[in-house]
Amino acid sequence: MSSKATPLLQEFEALPEEEKQVVMFEFLRRAAPYDSGPIDDRETAQAADDLFLMLDAEEHESSTR
Repeated sequence: MSSKATPLLQEFEALPEEEKQVVMFEFLRRAAPYDSGPIDDRETAQAADDLFLMLDAEEHESSTR
């Protein structure tokens, strides 16, 4: 990562969550299309597992409030 990117990321991390969402939307809107190539089955399965764990944790957190 370049020396210009590190302070940019630090500034981003300091933003409130709502502002981070706005900044990410604008960044992605401006980003050039990117083709990462084909995704293999292991990557797809890992992404599904990660998503399930995240959603399960959110559900558990909301039920304890």
